Amino acid sequence: MQLRGDYDTFTGLNAEILTIAAGDYSGSRSVQRAKEFPFPILYDENGDVVRAYDVYRAAYAEAIPSVFIVDRNGSVVWMERGSTSHRTPNSAIIAQLESLG
Repeated sequence: MQLRGDYDTFTGLNAEILTIAAGDYSGSRSVQRAKEFPFPILYDENGDVVRAYDVYRAAYAEAIPSVFIVDRNGSVVWMERGSTSHRTPNSAIIAQLESLG
């Protein structure tokens, strides 16, 4: 399921979704507006963020689809690396957020 389908559930658990796209996505801001995502898409054109989070796949010059839960102190408290064929189910993310209390 797409993240926006459970956006109200995420925000109800005091969470915010930020998506990060690695690479040159200069033309994709219009995609964000057209699809009316309720959350921002951040563009990491140089790949600095995906490298810092160790989810950059250099052989393909792309980021590994991943989910991170970062607490209010900036600490990663949960993460899951996916693949292009497997996306982390929203239910798994919601369960992790609920376990944080």
